[in-house]
Amino acid sequence: MKKKGSTLILVLFMLGIFMGAIDTGIVSPARELIQNSFGVDRSIGTWMITLYTLVYAIAMPIVSKMADRYGYKKTYIFGIATFGLGSLLCGLANFYGNFTFFLIARGIQAIGAGGIMPIANAVIGNSFPPEKRGTALGIVGMIYGVGNILGPTLGSSIIDLAGANNWGWIFFINIPISIAILILSSKMDNSKAPEQKPMDLIGAVVLAGVIGSLMYALTNIDFFHFVNSIKSTNVYPYLLAFAILTPIVVIVETKAQDPILNIKYFKDRQMLIILIVAFIVGIGMMGMVFIPQFAENVLKLKAGSGGYLVTLLAVFSGIAAPVSGKLIDKKSARFVLAIGFIFTIAGTLFLGFVAAKQLSFVSVLIGLALMGLGVGFTMGAPLNYLVLENVPMEESATGLATMSLMRSIGLAISPSIMIGFIVDAAKNIQPNLMGLFSSTMPKGMSMPAGSGAFKALQTADVTTIVDMLKNALGSVVPTQVKPMISMSITSLSSKIETTFQTTLNAGYTNMYIAAAIIAGCGLVFTLLLRKKTEKV
Repeated sequence: MKKKGSTLILVLFMLGIFMGAIDTGIVSPARELIQNSFGVDRSIGTWMITLYTLVYAIAMPIVSKMADRYGYKKTYIFGIATFGLGSLLCGLANFYGNFTFFLIARGIQAIGAGGIMPIANAVIGNSFPPEKRGTALGIVGMIYGVGNILGPTLGSSIIDLAGANNWGWIFFINIPISIAILILSSKMDNSKAPEQKPMDLIGAVVLAGVIGSLMYALTNIDFFHFVNSIKSTNVYPYLLAFAILTPIVVIVETKAQDPILNIKYFKDRQMLIILIVAFIVGIGMMGMVFIPQFAENVLKLKAGSGGYLVTLLAVFSGIAAPVSGKLIDKKSARFVLAIGFIFTIAGTLFLGFVAAKQLSFVSVLIGLALMGLGVGFTMGAPLNYLVLENVPMEESATGLATMSLMRSIGLAISPSIMIGFIVDAAKNIQPNLMGLFSSTMPKGMSMPAGSGAFKALQTADVTTIVDMLKNALGSVVPTQVKPMISMSITSLSSKIETTFQTTLNAGYTNMYIAAAIIAGCGLVFTLLLRKKTEKV
């Protein structure tokens, strides 16, 4: 391919990838603003994330099959145009719509997003010769990783500039990017599979049911209270639907001439391992989500400011991603994945055992650097390269979508696992604090273990715990002893903050140990990959 054409393709798809990547996290800092503006509570408001995730996961394999069938250019233009339309409607909902209208707009946005990443990786991977493919995919990985990590920070910045009442601008930012991509797309070739077979409509419907039921059940499972959790009506009916539909989709897709989900991927040893590794990478990616809160607790930063430290993670991830592409071309994708998991293990263990104990910016920085390098080496180029290396060219988008789907399932499971460690540790805050200052209370007075006064501490952080503790105790002690309690707490403020820090950090340590174990599993499966591959 001519250099000019290759450069245009890179620019075209990097814009789309960056736009899609930042949107996965850009909503996070505005979530409460959005739900409050519509007057809905958190249980309803969380659907702005849940619905997007569900529709995205369902749309990805279906839209990708459309790309293999009808052409990458047409399908990519469809994805970008749909994503841009959804973004426009999401932004307009800020001023003219209601929450239902906003959710419909998020669903439209997710349909478009489902066709961006797999198609972009397929076209880029197949547009460069094998000896340069890793480098190209490395650049893609850098753009995706940086965009994904910087999404929340960018969202916060836009809200700061536009104002809390104008959150719609976090969606409007996608419109000029979408228009630019659509203009550039006119110069792109519409490559597609040479042989046209009947569209697998039945498979698309059944697969949508399988993915939707599984993803929804996983987002509602509490793995720390697993038995009680699966009894919930938000979990077991959907797990039952998944169990019933799975053998049906296997039968349907085995018989289909041109299946949406190719069952042979799961029968081939090499592809099966790649999909397992993608699943593990998805689980591990969630460890990044808790870095802002961890940094705030360790460094005694006010709530919300820890998000800017994620920028450091993005910097190291951005450095590692293009390097990983170069290493793939010189070594192998297997080699790069192994390095990535080793860095991830080192970073998570450093954060859990060193940064959580030393409480210094340098220790946090070192941990973030190691984790960032791990993310850069694992998240993008190696898995995309391995899939393209193992599936026929005419199935590129479908293969990449299947891999991305497995990673998305990992992402869906991860929050329930990771947050459990923090919630479990938070239960010890009240008894630990009570033990610290019980000696300062007047003789004969004690605080019941289940006192409602401590409910307010659920929203406390290390910078507010002292004041919130004064208010909590002040609401249950006699008026005449309030000044004494306040003075006692003030004198113990440093110890109270330290107790709060160490209690929560114990949860973060366990969380990062779990993340290291997960990465270790990824390393083991990576080493099981064959050095030389044959297409499925």
